[in-house]
Amino acid sequence: MEIEIDERTRQCSRCRQYRPIFEYRGLTETYEMTFYNNCAYCRRNNQLKDRRLVQVVIFRRDPTRGIQIMLSQRIHPDKPYFNMMQGTGGKVDVYTDNNGYKILETEEDVAMRETLEESEIILEEEKIQKIWSETVPSQLEWTARRCNIQDATYNVTLLIFIYPWDWIQEPIATESDKSSDWTWHTFQEVIFMNLIPMLQKNQDFIFQEIGKYFNYCEIESLDEQEENDISPLMEKEFNTFKKKTEKVTTKEIIAIEKYKKGVTLEINRLRGRLKN
Repeated sequence: MEIEIDERTRQCSRCRQYRPIFEYRGLTETYEMTFYNNCAYCRRNNQLKDRRLVQVVIFRRDPTRGIQIMLSQRIHPDKPYFNMMQGTGGKVDVYTDNNGYKILETEEDVAMRETLEESEIILEEEKIQKIWSETVPSQLEWTARRCNIQDATYNVTLLIFIYPWDWIQEPIATESDKSSDWTWHTFQEVIFMNLIPMLQKNQDFIFQEIGKYFNYCEIESLDEQEENDISPLMEKEFNTFKKKTEKVTTKEIIAIEKYKKGVTLEINRLRGRLKN
């Protein structure tokens, strides 16, 4: 049976088959039709191929030693990143739902699941904060992991979360064949350590983001729409804000960053005019 070709049915750029390449968004009466280059079948398969690796950096502020993060050493000689230091974490799993469709585990779910499996620490989802992510070709990631088999047919998304320790749950090394006991380390100690690549690359940034947690109010988890709704500070507000002594909210931090970004863009425009 041939499928009827109309404005909703086009040739998929991946499988080259003529299939519907749109999705409905919203209510039945007020739906929006969103078109893609690939059909739903190829998009779903491609999404499942795109692997996600999560690292959770649990932190605390010790009264005498300052800010510390919780790490363990990978000790299995046949596993990637041998002898490197790591936080809790692992890969996002794929599950089959009740209808037989394969779906991805959420990034927050894998952060909580892997932390519980590796340290027996229970994370509260509302306190998990994603601070960094990057998508790289799988070949680059496999090379970093020092694997013999390299497959460059999909992407790998790397993610880092931070989480404040509650001073109650003591970390327990539940995978003693894979990693050492969990220990606490300051920034001065971490900079001399051999960390797994995504932590090594971002060690300064990680401690910077952890520092914000203690310098400001409780960090809120804002979605993309909430961040977009925040207006940048005006110049007068910014000058007044610099004299502020009380703690700062997450929304205020975002407003400041938007103001500084706007100032930078304006300076660059002026420089461009002067050059011309």
